[in-house]
Amino acid sequence: MTVLRLAALVALLCGCSPRGDAQAPPKEPGLPAPLAHASEATPGPVEAEMRHVLYHVDDQVVLQIDYLRGALLPTTKAPPWFDDPTSFRIAIDSGEVEISPASLTALLNRYVFAYKGTPLKDLTVSIEDGELTQHGTLHKGVDLPFTIRSTLAVTPDGRLRLHPTSVKVLGIGVKGLMKTFGLELENLVKVQQGRGVEIEDNDFILAPSGLLPPPRIQGRLIAVRLLPDAVGQTFGGSTRDGHRERIHPSDPSARNYMFFHGRVLRFGKLIMDDADLQIVDADPTDPFDFSLANINQQLVAGKSRNLKDFGLVTTMPDYGDLRRPEIAGRPAVGSRAP
Repeated sequence: MTVLRLAALVALLCGCSPRGDAQAPPKEPGLPAPLAHASEATPGPVEAEMRHVLYHVDDQVVLQIDYLRGALLPTTKAPPWFDDPTSFRIAIDSGEVEISPASLTALLNRYVFAYKGTPLKDLTVSIEDGELTQHGTLHKGVDLPFTIRSTLAVTPDGRLRLHPTSVKVLGIGVKGLMKTFGLELENLVKVQQGRGVEIEDNDFILAPSGLLPPPRIQGRLIAVRLLPDAVGQTFGGSTRDGHRERIHPSDPSARNYMFFHGRVLRFGKLIMDDADLQIVDADPTDPFDFSLANINQQLVAGKSRNLKDFGLVTTMPDYGDLRRPEIAGRPAVGSRAP
């Protein structure tokens, strides 16, 4: 009996059960369960909401997101990882997104028509008299300058249609001539597949899912409008399984933010289980200028606070402000370092 009592006492002091299994410390109420290694974690849609965000595809292509509800959908068996834009795509359930002519110009030149043998190059997009105008060079054996003016509409399957009202080559109107000879842009311009652009008869058809580099965007366009300085796009009609119309950010008072909730999310060396991450603009007087490619720089220049429910709120400066020495963490020019 003495031996048994001694064994039980040793087991108690060592933090083990009589069977020799380690005893876990009592779990604090509300604490998330331990997370396996990222490669073993179960990936799934991370719900997302954004308000008043200037989303940098790169330093020249910027999407102005007034509102977006959707999710980060993993493209592999691993969770979405901010440092690898190919690890997820952005599903838009509903939203209002604008793109400026300058950003659309860069998008077409840097991604859509940036391949060997492209039929269109040196493109410039502008908005003139309520129509979208495209200037550029058409390569048909020789380079021919062209101008196309178009109206905008939405296709039944949720893509953007550009319908030409005027086509000029070498400054000469050829739309009537093409009609006379039964020619259409589809016959003259051959576009590489998988670039998010198709030509049907004389119309350019743009698909949001294929235009941008990773992370790809998927969503159904339900309305389009031409503004004085931007193309406004409304997304809706989502058929994504399990999507919710609304999620509630940790800081409801924030004006400009991105909020990610549920499942597993990675950023840097951190893995967040049951994600509850809100990224808030440090300067709410203008839209939140955000660059996914430079998220670590914005994190370093910002500050974070943990919440009682284990959520995380991170406040970041605008991406454009990182060039200011005092924001980037360097002494300002002319200041004296301690």
